[in-house]
Amino acid sequence: MLKRCLSPLTLVNQLALIVLLSTAIGVTGMAISGSLVQGVQGNAHAINEAGSLRMQSYRLLAAVPLSLDDQPLIDEMERTAFSPELERAATRDGQESQLKALQGYWHSQLKPNLKSAQRADTVSQDVAGFVSRIDTLVSSFDQTTEHRIDRVVVVHRVMAVFMALLLVFTIVWLRARLLNPWKQLLAMARAVTQRDFTQRTHISGRNEMAMLGQALNTMSEELSESYAVLEKRVQEKTAGLEQKNEILSFLWQANRRLHMQVPLCERLSPVLNGLQNLTLLHDLELRVYDIEDEENHQEFTCQSDMSCDDKGCHLCPRGLPPLTGSGTTLKWRLTDGHTQYGILLATLPVGRHLSHDQQQLVDTLVEQLAATLALDHHQEKQQQLIVMEERATIARELHDSIAQSLSCMKMQVSCLQMQDDGLPESSKQLLSQIRNELNTSWVQLRELLTTFRLQLTEPGLRPALESSCHEFSARLGFPVKLDYQLPPRFVPSHQAIHLLQIAREALSNVLKHSGATAVTVTVCQHNNQVKLTVQDNGCGVPENAERSNHYGLIIMRDRAQSLRGDCQVRRGESGGTEVVVTFIPEKPQITAQGENHD
Repeated sequence: MLKRCLSPLTLVNQLALIVLLSTAIGVTGMAISGSLVQGVQGNAHAINEAGSLRMQSYRLLAAVPLSLDDQPLIDEMERTAFSPELERAATRDGQESQLKALQGYWHSQLKPNLKSAQRADTVSQDVAGFVSRIDTLVSSFDQTTEHRIDRVVVVHRVMAVFMALLLVFTIVWLRARLLNPWKQLLAMARAVTQRDFTQRTHISGRNEMAMLGQALNTMSEELSESYAVLEKRVQEKTAGLEQKNEILSFLWQANRRLHMQVPLCERLSPVLNGLQNLTLLHDLELRVYDIEDEENHQEFTCQSDMSCDDKGCHLCPRGLPPLTGSGTTLKWRLTDGHTQYGILLATLPVGRHLSHDQQQLVDTLVEQLAATLALDHHQEKQQQLIVMEERATIARELHDSIAQSLSCMKMQVSCLQMQDDGLPESSKQLLSQIRNELNTSWVQLRELLTTFRLQLTEPGLRPALESSCHEFSARLGFPVKLDYQLPPRFVPSHQAIHLLQIAREALSNVLKHSGATAVTVTVCQHNNQVKLTVQDNGCGVPENAERSNHYGLIIMRDRAQSLRGDCQVRRGESGGTEVVVTFIPEKPQITAQGENHD
């Protein structure tokens, strides 16, 4: 209870205290005024009684000498002099002694003198004295009444001053404790509704307004922090959505570019450049394997070199500054579960990590790259199968038409030669020449049929050479070594067929004529040329090989001319025969501005 009384009053209690104080002042003033007025109550009646007593005195003086008929006047005078109103007024105003003296003067002197007087002038002095006493008593009543009225006026004035002071205090209190804090609270509420969380209230004290202001300040601070956190989250979400949108757009454009009918470099390099721009990865390098051979691969980067500038390709950025510092090398394998088509290498700066979205981007792009390489492999295989089917069809047509016609012609020439007794010598020579030409045509036709009936199970030059080396290894009885050093897809399919036929023809010559015990097939790149070398340790090629019906050498040179290259058949430095074919592989045209494909 004591703690509650000593604690600061609340605004409600303060306001109630002000109301109670004003009420107490008013009630106190009313009580004092009432008590003063109550003290005046009856004085007027007493004054009237005293005036009546004065009038009755003069009437008795006028009736002297008195008779029995005037006894009622004396009795009335008696009643008036001893009336209760006079006694109460005298008692209230402290005039009891004067009233007693007046009543005693009446009993002891005036009343007997009036009864015994025969003339009015004999008692006129007594009546005058009695009236004088009555006037003195009335004057006392008047003074007491006026004094009490003055006290009531003073009390009213004091109460008015107190009420005025209380009113001024109430106005100041209301302005300081309610109006100003209320304005601050309203201003802060408007600021909060306008998302302005910097404004604060400054309300002193420990009342409700101060507590409410402190609560609003705390609420504003918490709202400011929450709003800042929400804005940060919205910015992060917006940035995340923008990044996801950028990633999705990049993946869509990458998928579109990867499936375009343009060279592989033109498809891959811009994709790697875009991946480098969207992630922390740098030094991106894509290695495309040739039948899962990590030694022989084709490299694609997102940086241009001199050869790119010579071709007019502007797909990769120029003049990138060299990267300083080391990093972690990351590796992703391009595989579809059965075949590994290549590998993607990248460098991640030290202390940095790929985000979840960036990791998903890389994984998705790796899947797209693997799918693209698999699709290219499949398309190349399908195209090769179509070519093989067409060549097999041509072989059947040649076998069913030209081969049969040549066989028929050979039989007819043989029949004519059997009748040489009746033929002139010139005709015999002509038939011999026709037979030789038919044999030559037949040999060339057999070579064509062998070429057209060649079956390739895998696309590309390397699998075809490997298959041919395995085939001739079985036929020769010793392994045919293959040293293949070209990057994948370096030789177009239509040129690879001719190069394969030259290699097979050279191996066939080794089988038929050289008597070798070791054969090596080498395919390498020298500058921008492709060089095929078939070398054995046999007896070596004769000097007049082409003039002694070695049609295979002629066919090899014809195919080399088809490749716009050169074919040389010569003796090796250490013996044996060396077949060397050099040509420049055809490259598809590069789009001058790769950005047009986006």
